[in-house]
Amino acid sequence: MSGKIYIIPNTLGNASLDNSIPVYTNKIIQNLDIYIVENKKSAIRFIKNICPEKSTSKLNFLTLNKFSDEFEISNYLNPCLNGQSIGLLSDAGCPAIADPGSEIIRMAHERKIKIIPLVGPSSVLLGMMSSGMNGQNFAFNGYLPLNKLDRKLKLKKLEKRSYVERQAQIFIETPYRNTNILKELCNILNPNTELCIACDLTLPSEKIYTKQICDWKNYKIELNKKPTTFIIQKN
Repeated sequence: MSGKIYIIPNTLGNASLDNSIPVYTNKIIQNLDIYIVENKKSAIRFIKNICPEKSTSKLNFLTLNKFSDEFEISNYLNPCLNGQSIGLLSDAGCPAIADPGSEIIRMAHERKIKIIPLVGPSSVLLGMMSSGMNGQNFAFNGYLPLNKLDRKLKLKKLEKRSYVERQAQIFIETPYRNTNILKELCNILNPNTELCIACDLTLPSEKIYTKQICDWKNYKIELNKKPTTFIIQKN
């Protein structure tokens, strides 16, 4: 019998486990000895917080990030084919949602390995839920282009799409660029376009505001180095 692959969400930042991760995840982690992770150190920290009694020295960690070798990744699911279950663990939030993991899940489908997604926090969904924008029709666009001109064109394109298709547009940014991105949004977008900023989700410092661009121009908010989800929609 093949093993299973469990998709295990992590906390967002240093959020409390009690408020983010269901209790039944403890039992699953207790029974898993193989993990596909972005970073071994952060994975060990999470596992020890969930199951303090679990010995991490005997665990097998397979790294999945931009430096991973394609041939090695192709063998990551071999334990499942031999009857062992594996955990796919993100550094923060949900694996394969604005994080690595989709390639592993695709391979699991191809090899007919049972996939079990577990409940946990996703900044994309939490931000959308709390934005007041169109939850029936929205799109996640990942990161904006690094080039300033390309970024401007992308933002105007997303704004137009949000109006024509009545579709909320979600994107994220590297936290240290948040302040500059907010300035650009205020300068580029239409004054009546709505912008939701969802910052430090699930943390005590959480802030979620939806305002028109014209109002954001006169509102001060500290976003530097804080994980933030941006959502725009022109009505």
